[in-house]
Amino acid sequence: MSWTFEPACKSFEARRDQWDELNRVGNDHVLLDSDFVAPLLRHFGDDSILLGTKDGDKNRGMALLKKKGPGVWETFQPSQAPLGLILFSTADTNGEELLGITRELPGYALQLSVLQQDPDHTSLPMQNGAGLVEGLEYIRTARITLDSTFEKYWKARGSNLRHNLARRRRRLAEKGFKTELLALRSPEQVPEAVREFGRLESKGWKSREGTAVGEDNAQGRFYDDLLGRFCERGQGIIYQLKLNDRLAASDLCLVHKGMIVILKTAYDEEFNEFSPAFMMREDAMRELYAGKQMRVIEFYGRAMEWHMRWSDEIRTLYHLTCYRHSWVKPLRRLAKRFK
Repeated sequence: MSWTFEPACKSFEARRDQWDELNRVGNDHVLLDSDFVAPLLRHFGDDSILLGTKDGDKNRGMALLKKKGPGVWETFQPSQAPLGLILFSTADTNGEELLGITRELPGYALQLSVLQQDPDHTSLPMQNGAGLVEGLEYIRTARITLDSTFEKYWKARGSNLRHNLARRRRRLAEKGFKTELLALRSPEQVPEAVREFGRLESKGWKSREGTAVGEDNAQGRFYDDLLGRFCERGQGIIYQLKLNDRLAASDLCLVHKGMIVILKTAYDEEFNEFSPAFMMREDAMRELYAGKQMRVIEFYGRAMEWHMRWSDEIRTLYHLTCYRHSWVKPLRRLAKRFK
């Protein structure tokens, strides 16, 4: 069967069951669930995005694609989506499926880039670049596997992390602050929690750069929509750390089948000396270990120095680019050099 293409913003709702079925037979990842994808399209999509669909008895597939220039396409990739939005029912180990969709895209596509693939959750393995499909490392990212007990995990952390947090908690207590961790799961709590999250970001550097979540911008509406949907399913959590009833830090999270994904973190920079986000993470992890329902915490952001204090598990996400012809790759590289 060949690929068909239709405007994604108009057609995705009717195709959601098909999308979710493909996700389930593959990696069943929460970041590829239609309840995650639909808000991305609603708040960040436009008429240029296409939904590609391949039916049939063999390898079925679906993808959200956007034209970037003459003959150049890539997966629809707003910054709020950690993973590239493409699904196959079986692994495309030799790049045949990518080449097939590239050749059938509208117009005459010369290349298709599939962005931000997780080696542990993809049907598109990393390619060595010897053929028409070329792999490119994207970022290193961290996760924490919740095995054993919190006490054993915490003892294995560096002494600087443990001692610094203990010292800052003592200083907080000396100043008369009491800490309280909240885990909000009700859809009715989502709008105010997202507004409070936005207020934290608006007090810091993200506000100065114009990237803060706000109730009157697309980001704020997206997270309100998204977390409302997942909290109704029992799969959304908003963590909040309060100091004497004052919000000091917050995490926006999704959970599915033992995986918790931290989408965004914000903290009040006025409390920076106490590392409120670190305190929140320590308290939340203690609860997650005690609950014994979560098996892994995924960060899905670029691994920073502070991630290394919490995790020894680092892997590399990658992009794949499929070229329609062998001569396209050297031609593109030459064009970039002159540009």
